[in-house]
Amino acid sequence: MEVIYPRNFSPSRNKIILDYCKWKKVLHVWACDAPFTQWKLDWKYWPLLYKDIDNVCLEQIWIDLDKESIELLNSKSEFKKSKVIFFDMNKLEELDFKPDIIIFWEVIEHLMNLEIALTNLKKVMNENTILIISTPNAFYLTAFINSIFWVERFHEDHKVLFSYGYLKNLLNFNWIDIINWYFTTLDWWGTWEIEKLNIYWKVRFIIEFILKKIMKFNSDTLLIITKKWKQF
Repeated sequence: MEVIYPRNFSPSRNKIILDYCKWKKVLHVWACDAPFTQWKLDWKYWPLLYKDIDNVCLEQIWIDLDKESIELLNSKSEFKKSKVIFFDMNKLEELDFKPDIIIFWEVIEHLMNLEIALTNLKKVMNENTILIISTPNAFYLTAFINSIFWVERFHEDHKVLFSYGYLKNLLNFNWIDIINWYFTTLDWWGTWEIEKLNIYWKVRFIIEFILKKIMKFNSDTLLIITKKWKQF
């Protein structure tokens, strides 16, 4: 089987997500990113997308299972239309909230039972609901460069890594239709204070910046805009 890569590229994942969230009811699954919640707050990374969504959405609910992180975010937040609640995504059909947009960013690669997760998401989707999935790109060029030096770097909680073709296959088998697709980059680099980085990270920052401009299909992130198939 062979797939041809779409030639869609965006330098900002967040901008695309924000465009979909304008005047919509947004459900954000696994919002806290524990155990890195405090770290992201310290680096001013965590609030970036959430604040922007809060400014443009009709309403936003984030669900998570880490009570400590939920309390931390609620104590730090100054949001007007958003709240973080303790809720299990395996019981989504019991959630008293009907989203227009479901954000599933940097989550799917953490899961063991992908079919169960996608089935649960479909329970709160109608034919107009947009499911936005964001996940690391298996063909991220920096990963190949690391491998040349016999090194593999990855998140300690990641269970699986996707290419465009394999993620497309997974979604099709679970009756989820792709309506748009992007190779893109996370917006977190812009939140870092470069002077705080050591030499390794400064060099890596420069290399990644150059590579993303030249080889866009080897960008770090896949962004998929989907809907549930009408017959399901």
